[in-house]
Amino acid sequence: MLEDAYFQMYETEMIAGEVKRAEHFLERASKGKGFYSLVSRVLLDALKNRVEPEEIKQKLMEIEGDSAEKLAIYQRFLYSINRYDVAYPKFDSKRCNDR
Repeated sequence: MLEDAYFQMYETEMIAGEVKRAEHFLERASKGKGFYSLVSRVLLDALKNRVEPEEIKQKLMEIEGDSAEKLAIYQRFLYSINRYDVAYPKFDSKRCNDR
């Protein structure tokens, strides 16, 4: 149940561009056993370049749960990666093209 709160904190931090803090909350959320912990493991692998961002949609859809929610999570993740030009391990916490 606490994993839900950690996952919500992840989404807040990721959309705000705080990728390191978002990664921290994903790690905490991934320690549970529910829906959000499974989703967190997939997203954490994508952030750490173990899985390509394009492959995570398929992995997310394999998890049991609401398809619309999984698609929304995937789209927010892609938005954040594209918006803040996330490229681990060289992410420098600067917004792309915001000068």
